Amino acid sequence: MYFQDLSPYTYLNREPDPNLLTVGWLDAEHEFPKGKVPESLLMKVLALCFNPINPTRGIHPSPFVQNSPLGYPVEYKGKRMGLGSAEIRVLGNNGKTYAAPNLIYHYIKDCGYLPPQEFLDALNSLSVV
Repeated sequence: MYFQDLSPYTYLNREPDPNLLTVGWLDAEHEFPKGKVPESLLMKVLALCFNPINPTRGIHPSPFVQNSPLGYPVEYKGKRMGLGSAEIRVLGNNGKTYAAPNLIYHYIKDCGYLPPQEFLDALNSLSVV
């Protein structure tokens, strides 16, 4: 499922909300910005993956890995799970909320995806335990 970064979130037949924006809804057909994300922010994304929202019944494989495993495996604080079947939310300081598939962790870590700066700023101000 592809959505252009910072477009209104409409996944799961939701009405567009100008304050709920998409980030990281990538596919192999569209180019995406690449760059380095600080490890501290990547770890915040991983932590958020362990508090998912909108879980779905199916698992979305990575569009960037041939024969990718269903449920991209991750571990955080001794807990394990597979990514690809839920979303995360990040609240921004600007009144916006960012909706991302939990595979965003893989996209950043393994594919070099560089999310929009306002998303990174929201992560930076986020306190994750």
